[in-house]
Amino acid sequence: MAEENKIYDIRGMSAYSRLQEYTSYQPTEVGTFTIDSAGKFANCDGAKLPTLKDFKLPLFLNKGYKSGVKTVETLENTSTWEEELRWIKKNSGGYKSVSDVDVITERSILKDIANTNHDCYKISWKFEACKFKGKLYIRRSEEEVKEDVKEPDLWAEKYAYWRKKFEDLVLERDSGTKSTHRMLKGNVGSKKVLLSSEVDAVTDEGNHLAVRTCFVDKLTAKIPLAWLQCHLGKVDVLYFGFMDKRGTVPEMPTEISVQQIPGMYVKAYEANAMIGFLGDVLDWVFKELPDKDESSVLEYIAGSREIVLKSQGKKFLPKWYLQCVSASAKKDKSS
Repeated sequence: MAEENKIYDIRGMSAYSRLQEYTSYQPTEVGTFTIDSAGKFANCDGAKLPTLKDFKLPLFLNKGYKSGVKTVETLENTSTWEEELRWIKKNSGGYKSVSDVDVITERSILKDIANTNHDCYKISWKFEACKFKGKLYIRRSEEEVKEDVKEPDLWAEKYAYWRKKFEDLVLERDSGTKSTHRMLKGNVGSKKVLLSSEVDAVTDEGNHLAVRTCFVDKLTAKIPLAWLQCHLGKVDVLYFGFMDKRGTVPEMPTEISVQQIPGMYVKAYEANAMIGFLGDVLDWVFKELPDKDESSVLEYIAGSREIVLKSQGKKFLPKWYLQCVSASAKKDKSS
């Protein structure tokens, strides 16, 4: 007999603003990894991180863009969930390094969940989840990835190209490196979360920057989500290149301290509500899922006031990772 779907009823924002202050989420960095230009994983603790480089103004972001031409950089799936599992296996502590962790996922997933209530229920999302050996794993749904790539919006495609072009013009990366990621541990609700977070750039002083493009008149609308992503990823500064409708950045990018955004662009109670909502949803999913290697869909449909959790009845974790977990358990028993 098929299992019944589990339903999480979304309450008003005020109900979540009292659950957890956003300042209580203070993640620590526990490692890094890179993905090279061929898409291969490399454990690179201590490796050189991307930095800002000298550039001349104005920046022409539309240069080289061709309407309707799909590019790998803007349209491919950027999920790093499996690379995160590889980091767990290959870092110096191995699987034992996550013995204190309850949830393993990506920053972008936490951001999408946390933004649901704040964004007035406008954006749908679909993830896959599994609880195994006392740990909740959440990754992007394969169906969601296929839907994203199927018929891209041409304006969204152009905007993505401009953002990628901006990054290429202002960032200095190691040759052959496609992206660099931090591994962070932090407490959300009653759970300790391990998440991967892409590094845009690091200053000489060690501050982490999130490099973004934005139309000047859209900053107020864009900054709450940008703040949330930075807060979850332990980013210090938002580095905005303000552009016109032709994709030209005429002036030097503006730096905005992430720490100062609550109170200026985001109300403190809204920031609390986003983190409180995220923690409550994670607690609910952790409680509802059976502890076995079986995939369930975690889905929110725009406009509704509920999150649905439904079993798929199929395996979730890669065999090589299960072998890693098993080997770690055997080692603990023999020691």
